[in-house]
Amino acid sequence: MARHSDKNKQPKPPIQLKTAREMFFSTPIYFKDLPNSKELNKHLLKHIKKWKKEDEKGIIRSNALGWHSAVDMHHKEEYNPLTKELFKMQQEIYEAEGYHPNTEPICDNMWANVNYKYSSNRNHVHPGAQWSGVYYIKSPENCGHIWFTDPCGERHIDLPIMADKQQKPVHYWREVHYQPIEGRLLMFPGWLTHEVAQNMSNLKGEKGWRVSVSFNFKQRWKRGMYVARNDGHDNKGERNFDSIK
Repeated sequence: MARHSDKNKQPKPPIQLKTAREMFFSTPIYFKDLPNSKELNKHLLKHIKKWKKEDEKGIIRSNALGWHSAVDMHHKEEYNPLTKELFKMQQEIYEAEGYHPNTEPICDNMWANVNYKYSSNRNHVHPGAQWSGVYYIKSPENCGHIWFTDPCGERHIDLPIMADKQQKPVHYWREVHYQPIEGRLLMFPGWLTHEVAQNMSNLKGEKGWRVSVSFNFKQRWKRGMYVARNDGHDNKGERNFDSIK
C-alpha cells in the first residue's frame, strides 16, 4: 500500500466503533517536510557531487549499482545544516515518544546515496540503530520509492476476506510504500526492514539521479546525568576492559 506520496494527502482518522478497540504492536514512522529545502538541497547536492568525484568508488552496503559514500558525513562541516535538522527531528521524536529527559540522541553514522538508472537498495535493517532515516535531495519521477515490510510476519498467516470496495485497514497491510519527495525527511526504527526500488527514471545523466542522505541514531544518557531505575536492578552503567585494575 502507498502512504503519504502527496504532501496534500494526509491519513484519515479510523471509523468510530460502537465496540471498544485497542490497537497494539504498532510501528511508528515519522516524516516532515523541511521549509528551507530548496536552498538546502542545492547546497547539499553541490558538496555530494564533489565528494563523489573525489571518491568515485565509495563503499558497498545495501546499494546495488548506486554510489554509497563513506559513513562519516555527520563530521563534515559542509553538511551541518542538514545534520542540525536531523537532531531537531530526533528531539521532537523523543518528546513524542516520552523518552527520559536526561537522555539525548547520538548520530552514529551518516552517508550520501546516489542511485543511477537501474540502481536500488536491497532489503535490510540497521543493526544497533534506535532510529534510522532518509532525507531526499533529488528525486525525479520513477526514481525508486522506499518501502517497509511488516515485522510481524505471523499476522498474515490467515488474512480476513474484506467487504467489496472496503479498503484494507492499515493493521493488515503487509508493506507500506513512500514515494521520495524532495525536502522530505523520514525517520523509522532501525530494526524495521526496508528497501529501495530500482531507479527507472528516463531522464538522461545527472537529471535522472536519485540523491538522498541516510543516517543512524542511538540514545545515550547526557553526560553526568545517568539516573538509576527504581523499578529494577541497577547495573551501575557501562564498563570497558581498561577500567579493570
